[in-house]
Amino acid sequence: GDRHARCWYRGGMSRLLAASRALAQRAPIHPAVRSRGLCGVTIDKTCRVYSCKVKDDAQAHQLDLLMDEFIENVEQLQGYAGAARLVCKSEWDYKLILKFQDLDSLKDFMANTHPELTANFNPRISQLVGNEVHEQNFVYDDIE
Repeated sequence: GDRHARCWYRGGMSRLLAASRALAQRAPIHPAVRSRGLCGVTIDKTCRVYSCKVKDDAQAHQLDLLMDEFIENVEQLQGYAGAARLVCKSEWDYKLILKFQDLDSLKDFMANTHPELTANFNPRISQLVGNEVHEQNFVYDDIE
């Protein structure tokens, strides 16, 4: 018992970690684990998320006004399913989420409407908030 305890503390742990790493590098990924990636996420609704930083309530309100104008340019589009706004008042993160009924509606928006909206609004948003706007597409689900 005592001899094994001394071995554990004299490098046994580092040998165990080294062996674990070597095994992990050689071990193939089980097929059931491999298939749990995005293959299991069904695409129903989609969304485009616009993110930036604001400095305070006043700037968030000004950005709300600009985003209302932005949304007016999207509301009439086929497949548009609404919008949501998130503001973190401790980190001052601001996000606008444009929701679409399906993937084709988002693709249509990205191909036909997005370029003009980006050219028109992103410079105005950046000028207001003093930083760049990050954009990203997501699968969107309301979990009930």
